[in-house]
Amino acid sequence: MADNKLIMKNTGFMAVRMLFSMGVTLFTSRVVLQQLGVVDFGIYTVIGGLAILMSFFTSALTAAIQRYMNVELAMTQGREMQQVFAACWGCVFAMAALFLLIAEAGGLWFLNSELNIPPDRMHAARIVFQMSLAIVVIEMMRVPYNSLIIAHEKMSFYAYNSILEVCLKLVTAISLSMMPGSKIIIYMWLLIAVAVLINVSYIAFCHRILPSVHFSLKAEPSRIAAIGKFAGWNVLTSISDVAYQQGSGMILNIFFGVTFNASMGIANQVKSAVSSFTRSVQLAANPQLIKTFAAGAQEEFSRLFMRISRVSFYLMFFLGVPILVNAGYILSLWLTVIPPMGALFVRLMVVFCILDSLTGPLWVSMQAAGRLAAYQLVISIVWILALPITYLVFKAGEPPFWLLIVLIAINAALLSVRVGFTARYCGVSVASYCRGVLVPIGAVGLCSMLLIFPAVYIASPLMRLMVSCAAWCVVMPAAVYFLGLSHGEKAALKTFIAKRLKG
Repeated sequence: MADNKLIMKNTGFMAVRMLFSMGVTLFTSRVVLQQLGVVDFGIYTVIGGLAILMSFFTSALTAAIQRYMNVELAMTQGREMQQVFAACWGCVFAMAALFLLIAEAGGLWFLNSELNIPPDRMHAARIVFQMSLAIVVIEMMRVPYNSLIIAHEKMSFYAYNSILEVCLKLVTAISLSMMPGSKIIIYMWLLIAVAVLINVSYIAFCHRILPSVHFSLKAEPSRIAAIGKFAGWNVLTSISDVAYQQGSGMILNIFFGVTFNASMGIANQVKSAVSSFTRSVQLAANPQLIKTFAAGAQEEFSRLFMRISRVSFYLMFFLGVPILVNAGYILSLWLTVIPPMGALFVRLMVVFCILDSLTGPLWVSMQAAGRLAAYQLVISIVWILALPITYLVFKAGEPPFWLLIVLIAINAALLSVRVGFTARYCGVSVASYCRGVLVPIGAVGLCSMLLIFPAVYIASPLMRLMVSCAAWCVVMPAAVYFLGLSHGEKAALKTFIAKRLKG
């Protein structure tokens, strides 16, 4: 059975982490843009994206390790976790070696021959690329410890450590103003130092709470093969994810230069900040979702799956609509220099995030079922098509923001594909998904948008921001309560509030 109290507790930790991290991350982006300037910030965005483009191994490995640790806890209560942990390290080193081989060959060629970098900044771009690879490898070494902590649902440490990380990154950004030399190179060195420090904290915590689980390469070959095979299928989805997130940015650079990479970089910063809401809920609930499926509790799994899907959408919708209404004014308050089409890029990215909030539970459910071959193949092929489609759209003369329109359209089409796979392999029918997820979120979205729409016509930007946010904080929760919750969830919410008022 799913431990709903533990999910709520862990969600609370993640929400605190998210709220603090979001504010600090947005302010850090402002400082970094101010210190580096539009050109170097664009280089940092596109080169960092190129390094991440090569790091699809990391996300594939993370998903595989997380899944096997959760299943191990569900099936044996962790009695053989040391064997799983050791097998994970074998996969990590293999993936790191393969990553560096591909990155140094393909990534460096693409940087030198295809990217549109100003000639006087090419040397700095090459250095930034190598340092970005170093950060990716350092973070790969963190994966087994990170997965171990999440599998045991120690979200308080995860939340506090994430807060520490964003604070350290803010300090590095602020310190740039006091350091002579090439600021973009100095910033990369500081980011490497932060990554190493965070790794040390993960290792120390895992050794303290789980002393029986330690670094070792002595693992059963069958376990390494199983995790490696699972990670191999995940590589397909990871490649496609990174392709649409970063590869499309490369195409944007080829056609429009680093200036619009800065616009996309700001949109991605907003995406990272607002998406942390849904990631927080999903990260807190994912271990329970996988464990419940592994234990064969189908009815409980279906209820939990529906609940996570709806709550993820509600949180993203709650955050996203005020940004849609006030994007231009928010950017003027946030940034000293607004890149071209910055507000439009941000609005379209928010639409993408609202739609994307529904995909997380569908993906985790397929991970829990372990039936990945056809699913990963179909999803990956469709996402990789984003690259040639974007290229053709730009070749036809469409403006830069069409990049996000293409991504939104593909994500919408893939949602139905994901639902179909979940229905086939996870026991959640299309009809029940429509009744339990799409109908409630559709009712909440339509009703709340109609009620908030008059605020769009307020002339004063400051007054529009204040009125729309205040009204939204009333309209959206009311719509969720009356239209978006089941009878059981309403009763549980009333009980929870009554206990808190009494206590």
